[in-house]
Amino acid sequence: MDAKIQKLKEWVDGSDNIVFFGGAGVSTESGIPDFRSVDGLYNQHYKYPPETILSHSFYLQETEEFYRFYRDKML
Repeated sequence: MDAKIQKLKEWVDGSDNIVFFGGAGVSTESGIPDFRSVDGLYNQHYKYPPETILSHSFYLQETEEFYRFYRDKML
């Protein structure tokens, strides 16, 4: 095994938590739609932008709309 890959494996094996920052290329390859494409969330017809709908304050104020979006796009 390459020394760099071995070192990465050691870090992963020794970690309790790992954070991965990926972009649209990672998510779309996994079947998750991106935000900006023709079928993306920003081109959908909702009364509010997705980042607003998914906020805690929006959930508290517009619970029904939050769950409508959640059922449509997150499940």
